[in-house]
Amino acid sequence: MDRETLQLAVGALRVFPLQGTVMLPGANLPLHVFEPRYRTLVADALAGDGLLCVPQIVEGHEGDHLAAPVLYPYATVGRIVSPQLFPDGRYDIVVEPLGRVRLLAELDSPTPYRVFSATLLPEGVAPAVLTQLGRRLFAIVEPMLGRLGPRGGQVARGLASLQSSAVPAALAPMLVRGSLSRQAYLAVDDPYRRAQLVEEALLTALAEAGASRAAEA
Repeated sequence: MDRETLQLAVGALRVFPLQGTVMLPGANLPLHVFEPRYRTLVADALAGDGLLCVPQIVEGHEGDHLAAPVLYPYATVGRIVSPQLFPDGRYDIVVEPLGRVRLLAELDSPTPYRVFSATLLPEGVAPAVLTQLGRRLFAIVEPMLGRLGPRGGQVARGLASLQSSAVPAALAPMLVRGSLSRQAYLAVDDPYRRAQLVEEALLTALAEAGASRAAEA
């Protein structure tokens, strides 16, 4: 889907809010859909443009999940791929990210799920040095993942299959932690600066792990 078409589509965007989770660009998000209103959302999306948004519920409003909780404004619009419908109406889906958005206002909608107007955020041009940064990150995390057993090996192989410039975005969901950090990450238009934020998060995690091991010694 081209950006012009996507910009028009996010004028009325289906939202699937979650607690503690937000979809980030560059990494597919698997979801198990069991609530009736979100089953309807998925069915409507599949019958139409296939788009939805997964914003995060603001901390302190999780108890409003069945009503209309306050949502963080920065999120990612994605397209449903590989849907699996179960006999009881549940879905397993994978959402492929297409672009970052900023939610603007909730729209009146007859649907059981919420619909927001949003704007598609600009995407800067990735510089050549992004490839170098991706290679550097992969060189750091590959041996770490190898020590995590079969699951770590699977993640490492997935990263190895990507272009090096795509590695930082693929690592972001694992490394950029905390709601405000993720909002700051999503607000950045420059893909190289976002990659730098991933690198900073990795180095911070390594420093904290080293300090913890030193304290235990």
